[in-house]
Amino acid sequence: MILIQAIGKIEGKILEILKNSISKTLNTKTIISSQFLDIPEHAYNPLRGQYNSTKILLFLKSVIKEDFDRILGITDADLYAPGLNFVFGEAESPGKFAIISLYRLKHPDKKIFIERMLKEAIHELGHTFGLAHCSNPFCVMYFSNSIIDTDKKTYMFCKKCLKKLKLAN
Repeated sequence: MILIQAIGKIEGKILEILKNSISKTLNTKTIISSQFLDIPEHAYNPLRGQYNSTKILLFLKSVIKEDFDRILGITDADLYAPGLNFVFGEAESPGKFAIISLYRLKHPDKKIFIERMLKEAIHELGHTFGLAHCSNPFCVMYFSNSIIDTDKKTYMFCKKCLKKLKLAN
């Protein structure tokens, strides 16, 4: 079972769409936490104007004590990881915890925004199952260096990654 945890203000409709999409794509029960968490201020880097994704991931681990197979944090904050200008998300690989940011996924066309959100959510959850980045630019596990990469890939695992995913379960 996967728990979706809002970190900061996230529209309920967005959480519901993500829940249904993840359930369908990964064929697993997914629920939305009734608890809303504030973005931890200690994760903010004023020099960059961004939040450190690793610090938010550790915060998530410290506050979620319920027993779920996976926990996906979702935030609207602009995230970065040391050595990178920004990240769309981060995950333990393998592990239980992942986070995605909607900040750089937004698009005037809601359908494109939802597709981007699903791709990055499935990508980060894939890492929690131990999947590494894939060289296939259409596989959901392909590393998105820019939003163009995210738009190009699908929300599905390629045959190689799907095989690894089945072995991980």
